Amino acid sequence: MRCALLAALCLLQGCVSNSFSVGLGSTGSGDRTERQYYLLFGLVSVNEVDTRRMAGSLTSYAVDAEFGWMDLLLAPILLPLTMTSRTVTVRT
Repeated sequence: MRCALLAALCLLQGCVSNSFSVGLGSTGSGDRTERQYYLLFGLVSVNEVDTRRMAGSLTSYAVDAEFGWMDLLLAPILLPLTMTSRTVTVRT
């Protein structure tokens, strides 16, 4: 039991989240999610995630960038390619 708890704590410490608001923040009308990929463990961006384009013409929205469960599941596949990913969500 203690080993399982210790293993869970070690796995969960890698879940990192950054959040910020633009304008007044989210009004609760919808979400849009894209995945950002990096080479060399975060040194070189592979694709561009434009949060302003994701929000459309809105001037108030919230952005969450996190290393979530899907990124954790992709890690063993991307690791041999020295790639990492993170999930970017725009809440409008």
